[in-house]
Amino acid sequence: MTIAQADFTATRPMHRASSEMTAASSIIQQPIKHDGSTTAGSRHSLTVRHLTSLAQISRADWDRMFAGRVEGWDYFHACAFAAPPGCATSALVAYDGGLPVAAVPLFQIRYRLDMDLPDGLRSVVGLVGRVAPNLVRINVLSMGSPLTEECPVGFHPCLSPLERSSAFAALLDAMHSQSVAQGVSMLALKDVADEHLALIDDVLIQRGFTRVPTLPVATLHLPYKHEDEYLATLSSNMRRDLRRKMKNAGKVTVEVCHSIDGIEDDIVELFQETKAKCKVDYDGFDDVPAEYFRAVIASLGDKALIVLCRVDGVLAGFSLSLIEQNRVIGKYVGMRYPLAREHDVYFINWMTVVRYCIAHGITWLQTGQTTYKQKLRLGCQLKRSWVYFKHRGLLLGPVVRSVGKRLRFDLLDPDLKTEADALPYLNLTASPPAPQLPRN
Repeated sequence: MTIAQADFTATRPMHRASSEMTAASSIIQQPIKHDGSTTAGSRHSLTVRHLTSLAQISRADWDRMFAGRVEGWDYFHACAFAAPPGCATSALVAYDGGLPVAAVPLFQIRYRLDMDLPDGLRSVVGLVGRVAPNLVRINVLSMGSPLTEECPVGFHPCLSPLERSSAFAALLDAMHSQSVAQGVSMLALKDVADEHLALIDDVLIQRGFTRVPTLPVATLHLPYKHEDEYLATLSSNMRRDLRRKMKNAGKVTVEVCHSIDGIEDDIVELFQETKAKCKVDYDGFDDVPAEYFRAVIASLGDKALIVLCRVDGVLAGFSLSLIEQNRVIGKYVGMRYPLAREHDVYFINWMTVVRYCIAHGITWLQTGQTTYKQKLRLGCQLKRSWVYFKHRGLLLGPVVRSVGKRLRFDLLDPDLKTEADALPYLNLTASPPAPQLPRN
């Protein structure tokens, strides 16, 4: 069917993969105590467990702390079987008695220090790395995931804001203890969204973390009943260009589905071809194993939205998105060049996902951390995102903190670097300050 005929109410569900997979792994139990006496009912003692597999916690318990998020137990459980090379995944869960009340995924990765330095310093550090690679690549233990665009921290709905801050502090202290046990000196939180700062920023600063901006997340607001309302928000040039591309899309057929059965190799090939054209190298954070697509799509079933664009029967492009109640999260795209460019497949895919959101009353489309220039022309705004980090060393800790304050990971992308002062950012920080907690 052509793009104009795509029926978004008839997508194909596929059977969910078994969620009861088990893995032999140990549990490290770490008691963490905090003074929570300032409010009635606050928790005086939490126990944090390091889980080497999500099979060690039930889907219901995990997803209760991440209510409404498609990147929940099923997603991270699948990612654990398709982790990037050299990346070890695990999780921390805080318990109040036997009740899980807070959780966060963890990953450990070898990080290339020269990746985030200015050009002049990068060449010097790169030279050092060729002579002594261990001085340039260091082990980092981080909250979050290389396969998400936001650092997912979950809380049981019964917790008050103060109790959430206290539980988060317990998770942080447990990550510190885990780093000592694993001999890792660098701690981090990857991609903390702006709207979460009020809850956790004070806790992190108290514990010596430095905060720096990283790549923002392009986000499109779609509170519309028809695509013409969306198009009316674009510049006249962009609107005219999109309509021309859609009018000339006759050779492109579009399929919207939830399965990649039989085309897994094609999907991986197109993704790798597109990744090879990326302007910036983000090292291990760019790695998406071939197994990821099969594992995640099989695990999420009809929550995985796949758009397939073909030209004369040849797969020219695809996109994978994840569906929440009021948000679609665009994960990855792949294009076959030059075929995709010749037939405007990127824009056909874009409008297909926009139309899906509008047809289903979904008002937010998250479109990721790449190709900002094009996405801004298509109406996106940017959600600020942050990296927190600290080094545990008595000597290197202050040095890393001093140098780190000068870093701007967001300016690594050339699309952002050239227009840094005029970018349209969403204001999501209008919330009360976080409650004060005792220093560690």
